Amino acid sequence: MHKKLFVVSLMLIILLSACRTYAPEDTVVNTPAPQAATMTFSENSTLFEIVPEESEARFLIDEVLRGEDKTVVGTTNQITGQIALDFDNPTISAVGPIHVNVRSLVTDNNFRNRAIQGRILLTGIYEFVTFTPTAIKGLPAEIKLGEAVEFEMDGDLAITGFTQPVTFGVTATAVTQDRLEGSATSTIQRRPFDLIVPSATGVAAVSEDIILELDFVAAPNNGQ
Repeated sequence: MHKKLFVVSLMLIILLSACRTYAPEDTVVNTPAPQAATMTFSENSTLFEIVPEESEARFLIDEVLRGEDKTVVGTTNQITGQIALDFDNPTISAVGPIHVNVRSLVTDNNFRNRAIQGRILLTGIYEFVTFTPTAIKGLPAEIKLGEAVEFEMDGDLAITGFTQPVTFGVTATAVTQDRLEGSATSTIQRRPFDLIVPSATGVAAVSEDIILELDFVAAPNNGQ
């Protein structure tokens, strides 16, 4: 009798442990909104913040759907980030971490949206994709209002718990002293981030390459 009770108790402990370890697929972890990182910048710098309403983050990936080539595009404007621009000495300008809320990503297909959020990006657990710049290369010695500048930005890209070094090519324009406009692009591969695309009816192939794009507008943070 005691032996049977011991076995039953052991089974209950194992079962309860399993329930704690594996959350249901639709479980959503409430992730605190990213706070602006403490940036080190010169006293002459203007601190800009990305304006979500005028910005957009995108991914593009090619697939073969029902025998035809298709480029899938996912978009969101839920983006946060800061830029410290020194108009007198642009070479010492800085960019803080850029956060994209991937729970808000949408494509042209609701079934695809659910697959991306639930099975690829695991957005119930990982609400944000974050790019943390580590170096900016090619900034000019002088910035003229209305003239575009091109440079590269190295950094660490974090997706679903995996972090890899990535370089973005950036084109940016100081339209006025109070408005920055620009775009950034990079190409990554799915495998280093463990982005496994589940099989789907009609989809014969999915590219390993993913193009990441960001169109942004930034305005001064008056509380700097």
